[in-house]
Amino acid sequence: MILVRYVLKELIGPFLAALFGITFLFVVDFLVKILDNVLSKGLPASTVLEIFALNLAWMLSLSIPMAVLVACLMAFGRLSGDHEITAVKAAGVSPLSLMRPVMLVASLLVVLMILFNNWVLPEANHRSVELMNAVSRKKPHVFIDAGRLITQFPDVHLWVNRIDPVSGVLYGIQVYEMEKKGAPRIVYADSATLDYVDNGATLMFRLRSGETHTVDPDKPENYFRIRFFSQDLALQNVDDRLERRSRSYRSDREMPVEMMMDVVNEARAKYDTVSQVAFEKRLPTLVATRDYVKGDSIVPQDAKGALFPDSVQRRKSLQRLRMQEISSLRNTERLWSRMESEQKRAAQYLVEIHKKFSTSFACFIFVLIGAPLGIMARKGGIGTGIIYSLAFFVIYWICLIGGENLADRLIISPELAMWASNIIIGVFGIFITVAMVRDRFTGDSKFFRFMRAAGRKFRSIGRGRA
Repeated sequence: MILVRYVLKELIGPFLAALFGITFLFVVDFLVKILDNVLSKGLPASTVLEIFALNLAWMLSLSIPMAVLVACLMAFGRLSGDHEITAVKAAGVSPLSLMRPVMLVASLLVVLMILFNNWVLPEANHRSVELMNAVSRKKPHVFIDAGRLITQFPDVHLWVNRIDPVSGVLYGIQVYEMEKKGAPRIVYADSATLDYVDNGATLMFRLRSGETHTVDPDKPENYFRIRFFSQDLALQNVDDRLERRSRSYRSDREMPVEMMMDVVNEARAKYDTVSQVAFEKRLPTLVATRDYVKGDSIVPQDAKGALFPDSVQRRKSLQRLRMQEISSLRNTERLWSRMESEQKRAAQYLVEIHKKFSTSFACFIFVLIGAPLGIMARKGGIGTGIIYSLAFFVIYWICLIGGENLADRLIISPELAMWASNIIIGVFGIFITVAMVRDRFTGDSKFFRFMRAAGRKFRSIGRGRA
């Protein structure tokens, strides 16, 4: 029991340090990508802190498994480097006994991570999206990005080629005003500025040097092109208050498992319905039509039938059958497309369901990797722990992201896509754990000499490029 407490105590410090360091890196990256734009728009500090707090959830979901791996490598590496593992072996205690309490704690952490990923993370993502939508309604220019279609304004879509980071002037403007009927009014402008009027209730686009293209909805043949030097486009009801509006729609990253399973079951039900229509109605009709027409002639339906004596009539009948064949083919293709769409929809949500469990289970898998590697590699300091951790975590996420892309394209199943990384790293972890118990690998073995040589090679390549 004393030994168990000692091992767990050795893990707490590296785990907290790694968790803080890794989360800090995610925070810095988030600040650079998102908040640098938000902070410059005059939002209150409370809103900025809320944005940060809501996005902290996904950062923790990624950093906790990484912290487990770093902690195991560093803690067991120190125990091995200080010959405490050797002393334990001399006392007749297997190194595997030291790993058991760590694996027990990791199992508890897996359960907590599953609950966190299923309930806390989706709700945080949902509230973050709602907050960002509220910010975009209050400060629409916050989220105007060059080279991206902006759809947050009511009845207006906006495209901007370039934004001056100093003056905030927009260049290369395309505005699509959606009409209730007919084609939209399209406005092109060389530049534009944004101003709030009416106490923030109206957002004014001040367009410069452009032209307007419109079509009469009652007479589509009437097309109008009007050039202008200056034109104001007012967007009404843009309230300056930060209103929170509840969204009924949730993406897959905003749903718990229960809600996603409802979507999956709905997609499967639609797939079954469409496939029944495709196989029982459309496909037999297509086959029958294609069998009835052979090349440039019409085949009688039975032996008693006769070809049309009139060549003109026969040609018209053939043409009509060809049109039926084309129509039947298009209907069948549309049904196949709907079937594939429902399959991809179900696969997308199944991927997210299994990801919640697989990424949580990674905490246990990384113990199988980190503990034996730390024992066998001996004391290497924080640098060694970070290098090994990054290597295995990169491998893990490459397999995870690659599997997700393959599953979304229906190449492999969502289950295999999300659990393949755990299986690969888990098998390797079991292999080195067994090798550690049998003393097959040590810090001076060929295995670790190869890993150190590979590390030196990569560092020399990096210095050469620099």
